[in-house]
Amino acid sequence: MYQERTFRPDTRTRGIYRYRRWLPVSDAADTQLAAVQAGTVAYYARKLGAELGLDRLVVLFNGYWPDRGAHLHACSFKELEARAVVGRHHRARSSLVVASAGNTGRAFHQVCSAHDIPAVVVVPERALPYLWRTGPQSTAVRLVSVTGNADYYDAIRAADLIASFPGYVAEGGARNVARRDGMGVTMLAGVELTEELPEHYFQAVGSGTGAIAAWEMAERAVVDGRFGPRAPQLHLAQNDPFTIMTDAWSAKCRQLPDLDPAEAKRQIDTIKAHVLSNRHPPYEIQGGLFDALEATAGSMYSVNNREAEQAAHLFRTVEGCDLDPAAAVALAALRQALASGAVRGGELTFLNITGGGYKRLRRDTVVTPLRADVTVDVSALRSPNAATQVAEALETTSGSGRASA
Repeated sequence: MYQERTFRPDTRTRGIYRYRRWLPVSDAADTQLAAVQAGTVAYYARKLGAELGLDRLVVLFNGYWPDRGAHLHACSFKELEARAVVGRHHRARSSLVVASAGNTGRAFHQVCSAHDIPAVVVVPERALPYLWRTGPQSTAVRLVSVTGNADYYDAIRAADLIASFPGYVAEGGARNVARRDGMGVTMLAGVELTEELPEHYFQAVGSGTGAIAAWEMAERAVVDGRFGPRAPQLHLAQNDPFTIMTDAWSAKCRQLPDLDPAEAKRQIDTIKAHVLSNRHPPYEIQGGLFDALEATAGSMYSVNNREAEQAAHLFRTVEGCDLDPAAAVALAALRQALASGAVRGGELTFLNITGGGYKRLRRDTVVTPLRADVTVDVSALRSPNAATQVAEALETTSGSGRASA
């Protein structure tokens, strides 16, 4: 628990480090990392709200949209968690090991490269088209691709192997307080703007860590006493047909459905928002997503690809910026909630746009696609000597070479 119980943004700076008093970052990291003043931009979306029939809609935008003051070059709120994790890990000698379905990997690669922080980013091969950098390549950062029809869970398995080697440390996922608090500043940006907690909070979820983070930050704002007596109702969405958490919550069941791996991969291949594809999210654990939904009387939604595409078109037409597919899923869920009467026109509502601005970034900046430094076939992960093979592959490359396991 932080000693600081009062929400006091640092008005001398902008971006994520504006909320440094509620972030577990070291003083040494503070000076170097705070120089990059990028973070969530919160604003009253009056045009979009009028289109939807909402009087008090606040968009929490995470991405690249300079017209709004948004400068996250990873185009995702995952850059917030990366900056918080790096701020905590700043002087550690071990290499951070991060598993990702795309957005998290891109964010960690961008931030760690910018500050020469040793890291290994592990992604399924299908995520490679979504990985890029806008700055110089650092040899301290290596990218591992899991090939052979791998998905996010396979990347997690490979990352766990790597993190077991001497000199490497797992980033920690949902259990890493820096990761949660980094994403949680999105809620704080909205609270700072409105000076109150919302009645409703909307976000798409893959692992649900960002939603857990929003809940935790809201609870801390409740303790402050000035922003309202309770955390907002969580409204969380998944991309149909991969809706394991939505299905479990609809049944008010703490246990996720036992989905056949082959069927899970078929569903994941179908969805547009590929980052919402964690087969083993922190839903069941104590303090996980089930508890967050229960504590806030939350709701979960199933959004199909067509609904998401229509929502993305609406945002682009009305607000003028392109959306990450996951953010489009969140907006589509808000439209469902309004249609059902779960949200009414006068209620303060936060919509977390978790990513966007890809097209504008490519117009304004040189965007370089990332290539894998190490490739690991998914079949190798089942081998008794998988750890040895992956270790040898990592040893033969320092970020500028290429290797396979």
